[in-house]
Amino acid sequence: MADTFNPLDVMRFMVKKWWITALSMIVGGICALVLTNFLPPLYESSASFSVTIDYTKTGALSDIQEDQAMRGLGNLIVSDDVIENVINALNTQLPLYSREQFDKESALDREEFLWTLRYRSSDPIFARDVVQVWVEISKTLIQEGLVHAQIVDSEREILWGLEQCLQHATSQNYVETLCGFASTNEIVDEIVILSKLINEEKKASRGLFSPLAVQIMKNPQIPLVPVRHQRNLFVSAGIAVGLLISFLLQGIIYYRSLEIDK
Repeated sequence: MADTFNPLDVMRFMVKKWWITALSMIVGGICALVLTNFLPPLYESSASFSVTIDYTKTGALSDIQEDQAMRGLGNLIVSDDVIENVINALNTQLPLYSREQFDKESALDREEFLWTLRYRSSDPIFARDVVQVWVEISKTLIQEGLVHAQIVDSEREILWGLEQCLQHATSQNYVETLCGFASTNEIVDEIVILSKLINEEKKASRGLFSPLAVQIMKNPQIPLVPVRHQRNLFVSAGIAVGLLISFLLQGIIYYRSLEIDK
């Protein structure tokens, strides 16, 4: 036998020892099948928010602008305010429930104009309950944010009117009452006050804007079928691991046979 390691010779050796490969794959599949009987099934409950935009108010939007609007809603759903409220609500049932556990077992997915909230647990009822709480708290803060966004639009219209009034007054050098104010200084003061209120309302809107309409498209349900620890998936993985072990084992056997022949 040649002193050098030849991959082609290794492949011929493996073909001759095909029964080792077959046996390893069978053993790997059987071990994975047995393992699935000891692992608890994992259930997933989900709910979805659909988002629409009133283009009569916004006009045509670019893809980037639409994406920003969608990401603003997603950021709110997973914001600290929402998640902390969810954790506090769940702590009434599970005192030791933590933010780390929620982050590990939850997920938020986006598909076009749809946000889907997901939660996985070995307890299907608890999975549904978590999503239900998450949805309700998110819905409340979304509605509050949209109300503040509408206030921002209204106050901006008033601000625009005051600015026009101030511009007109200064250009004409009026000193008499104008737009319900006694002087331009009063108009300036009102503009400053209103600008501060608009900034406060923008913060309270949580990044949302009034042309958005958000509805619950899918309510959470108690899952009946587990989404993980499925036997087919585990058995396939076991067979693949068995195949890999077979290649390594036969490579070692072939290499040792070379050493013996020397």
